[in-house]
Amino acid sequence: MKILKAKTVIVGDGDTVIKDGAVVIEKGLITRVGQQQEIETDSCDNIVDYGDSTILPGLIDMHVHIAYWQTKSDKDLYLNQPGLVSLLAANELQQALALGVTTIRNVGEPQGQAYALKMGYKKGFITGPRYITSASGISCTGGHGTQIPDMIMEVNGPYQFRAAVREQIKKGADWIKVLASHRTHMCEITQQELNAAADEAHRWLRKCCIHAGTTTAIDAAIEAGFDTIEHGTFMTVEQAQRAKEKGIAWIPTIIPYWNGYQMMKKMIDSGEIPVAHQAIIDENYAYFAECAARYQQYFKEIASTGIKIAVGTDIVWETLPITPVADEMKLMVDFGMGILQTIKCGTSAAAEVLGLGDTVGLLREGYLADILVVDNDAATNITALKNVREVYRDGEVVYSGVTS
Repeated sequence: MKILKAKTVIVGDGDTVIKDGAVVIEKGLITRVGQQQEIETDSCDNIVDYGDSTILPGLIDMHVHIAYWQTKSDKDLYLNQPGLVSLLAANELQQALALGVTTIRNVGEPQGQAYALKMGYKKGFITGPRYITSASGISCTGGHGTQIPDMIMEVNGPYQFRAAVREQIKKGADWIKVLASHRTHMCEITQQELNAAADEAHRWLRKCCIHAGTTTAIDAAIEAGFDTIEHGTFMTVEQAQRAKEKGIAWIPTIIPYWNGYQMMKKMIDSGEIPVAHQAIIDENYAYFAECAARYQQYFKEIASTGIKIAVGTDIVWETLPITPVADEMKLMVDFGMGILQTIKCGTSAAAEVLGLGDTVGLLREGYLADILVVDNDAATNITALKNVREVYRDGEVVYSGVTS
């Protein structure tokens, strides 16, 4: 038995905070949560007192691209080197633990990596967060993402979309990922194709997610019945209400658009745009600026509809860590969501979307002891989540230290 104590314990349900709290762990499970004075400690010789820190459930990132090498400055090293890509993935999984993330959903990775990583976990070759994957994404010929080598399966027509779903399941997919929009208000995939993909995923007892940033793609995604809408940047309140009624969750991924806009704006304002970035800015700046404004203006209103929201980051840039969940959650708070509700989005709500709501995401008796300890009071200051002190998975310490 092990007892963890801290000034603040956040359960993860969006409401409950226990002051001077304690969490009891036995055989990898949480067996009790309560105030320190209520928990018998005389028979336990393994008590860790974290003082003024906060104990909360391990964080969950619903939109990660582990081993995405195509935007790295040394990307040529990885071309046709699957072994090196696997080592990159193992390193990034360790980074995720150091950020307090104990579960990830990988929504698009190089061909063959799903099998390699799953076997790596099974064999004990690598450690990291709980790993759920969609294997490679599915798009139409020339559709979003198809410019990325080895990441997307290009198909056309309802029957090919069904076959592609089966192919990804064969390659180890727990979820199915479809990409339906780029940076215009056109849905690149037909309604019949999306209906077929979602139906086939559900027929094989898999959930499915869809890259749908703009209004027409979001409409089509809701009609098809995908389980999560990724990005949903231009989602309307009416669409959010319809999605809620169908049990569809929203993964906003604010940070890549907000951060991308800020970086490009800084270059433009300074008048110093590196030659290598000029084409990127010319193509993307207007869209990213519009995206940033949409999140800032409408996030709170859409969240108020009650649509289930879970945290995802979608970071593929060297300037940010692989899974900056704490930064994404700060933006959600900045744009109007309460701190405890935001923490719920990054813990129990995400677990529910994954189908793990009775296993992880809460500090509750019988749940797996996936636990994050951060310095200071995260219940009153969301930035405390960046001060990672210790991370537990299945009751064992998998990271110890402080990051900022």
